[in-house]
Amino acid sequence: MKKRIFITTIVLCSILITALLTGCNKSSGKNSDSKSTRLNETIGEQQILWSHVWLKGIFDCQNGKGYCFPEEKRVLTEQYYQFFIESLQIYEYPDFETDADQVAAEKAHKQKWRDIYPVGKEIWYPFGRGNGIEAGFKLKNVVVTHLADLIYSVMIHFDEDDLFLNTLRLVDSGDDFLIDYIETVYLESAYDERQMLFLQNFMLANFQLGANTLDAHRLMGEPLIEETEEGPMEVSGFVDEDYIVKTTTMEYDGIRLVYEDNQMIHAFIDKPGKSFGWVICGDKNCDKSFLMEKFKLTQDFVYANDEGGETIIMGGFISLQITLDENEWVKTIEMNTGP
Repeated sequence: MKKRIFITTIVLCSILITALLTGCNKSSGKNSDSKSTRLNETIGEQQILWSHVWLKGIFDCQNGKGYCFPEEKRVLTEQYYQFFIESLQIYEYPDFETDADQVAAEKAHKQKWRDIYPVGKEIWYPFGRGNGIEAGFKLKNVVVTHLADLIYSVMIHFDEDDLFLNTLRLVDSGDDFLIDYIETVYLESAYDERQMLFLQNFMLANFQLGANTLDAHRLMGEPLIEETEEGPMEVSGFVDEDYIVKTTTMEYDGIRLVYEDNQMIHAFIDKPGKSFGWVICGDKNCDKSFLMEKFKLTQDFVYANDEGGETIIMGGFISLQITLDENEWVKTIEMNTGP
């Protein structure tokens, strides 16, 4: 007998985080209404092949044996390298005479870069390289995975326990490629293949929709409706009056996004062609069979719902619910975070 769930109204909770060689249409990034032309360019298979080879090659050690950290200035675009250095100077290693000077610097930084890169986010050294670790430092392993278009994930195995998941975007640079944006997440525990696929999908969705409100404006444009309110934080029915959060709801055509203190906590998508990572509404190539194979799911992840259809549920603190129509195509996509 199938397990049953009842589809509830949207639950607002509270956090961050997101393979295979192809998505539903080989390039799921093309399904978001991004203002960024880089994400909307048609990327050929040959270009993907070359970019994959280039990206793997930057980790080659000089002696030709094993994997090593690349030199950032050599593999980042000049523009992104400048953004990275400025971000470090302002947020990670501030050296301002007064608080007012720092506030002014942060405001100028956001104004300068807000239409180009995500701003106001934690900045890591690319690929998890920290202080005292130089380019050429030997790595245990590197795994490069194509996500969509020229967007890749790179798993860095630093030493016995340190794993870093990097999601990055490449751009053409003459006969080669360069990295024009990178996000790095430290993984505190070992992830199995299914968890890693879920995480990669979440990170890809952030690249499509925006990890925070400024990023959503940059990628998606002006919303049809935008509302912001402040109130006490609520988790699992417990209200913390001492912790005030700002919640922003942004409505686009077929997409609802909710951010709490500038982090995406909820997304709801119900228009054909719109996507959350690799998952696309109303696409015949993105049916139940594709999703089961893509995310390495079993029938244990599939539930009967109160509409007479099926719902795929996966994740934990970050959860993803995908309802299917009578053709087993994706009808709605809902992401929530929190206990």
